[in-house]
Amino acid sequence: MLVILIFFIAFILQLFLPWWIIGIVAFAVSAWQAKSGKQAFAGGFTAIFLLWLTLSLWKSLPNEHILANRVGQMLMLPDWPFTWIFVVFITALIGGLTAGFAALSGYFVSLAFIKPERKK
Repeated sequence: MLVILIFFIAFILQLFLPWWIIGIVAFAVSAWQAKSGKQAFAGGFTAIFLLWLTLSLWKSLPNEHILANRVGQMLMLPDWPFTWIFVVFITALIGGLTAGFAALSGYFVSLAFIKPERKK
């Protein structure tokens, strides 16, 4: 449930707001729904990793990965035909880690202000 909420709320808000809205969404949803720190981090990471992986593939596939390959060249990756896969994976990993740590922070903030026995 946590992954689904973060995924869809972040998807809708990212259409209109900057990329860092993922941190706010992961923070808020995890503060509200997460039952443990492990669940918070895993939920935030998984939701945004899958979201950014899907969105970057959606943007990269129609243009035959021209931009992703050029970004790979700027990152000094080898000039292979599949350099775009690394760029898409790195993009998803950065988003996933950002959201994972934001979700973990949201869980810890909720623990600080709500008694743990009421969190169950």
